[in-house]
Amino acid sequence: MLDSIVARVIAILQQREKNTRLVNMSELAAGLSKTVYLHHAQLYLQLPDLGFIHSLAAYDARNPAVATILEAWAFGVRLRLMIHRQLLAALPLRELFRLPVSIVDQWETPVNIAARGSISYANVILLRDCWLLIERGTFITPLARDVLGQQNIKLIWRE
Repeated sequence: MLDSIVARVIAILQQREKNTRLVNMSELAAGLSKTVYLHHAQLYLQLPDLGFIHSLAAYDARNPAVATILEAWAFGVRLRLMIHRQLLAALPLRELFRLPVSIVDQWETPVNIAARGSISYANVILLRDCWLLIERGTFITPLARDVLGQQNIKLIWRE
């Protein structure tokens, strides 16, 4: 009996891990049912506006959409953001770096954030075919620069 319950819970969790829920801003503002958190391991939000991103980076729960994301994180649900390429340079890097989000651009190219004062070989060797967002004045070592070119890593300097 206990074995069958454990097996069922494991099966539910394994199925949950495979499921992603596409959400929009109006759904997030209205709030999501708790069953969404039970059946989906990831929320995928396409093309949010910059105001929402800044509110999310500030953990501003007065914004109902941000409050829904914070609730989802409390249930262990990951967030994937599709952000338009033109907004990437305006993102709050240090704040987003600390959040449990994955970011892609509108063509599904991965976006990585480097919120440090320098970029070394170790920071870029595992990256490939992606954007790397960095702050102005970030020092890039010569070896890291070579890897950037070889592995098609495109830099975006924060404005």
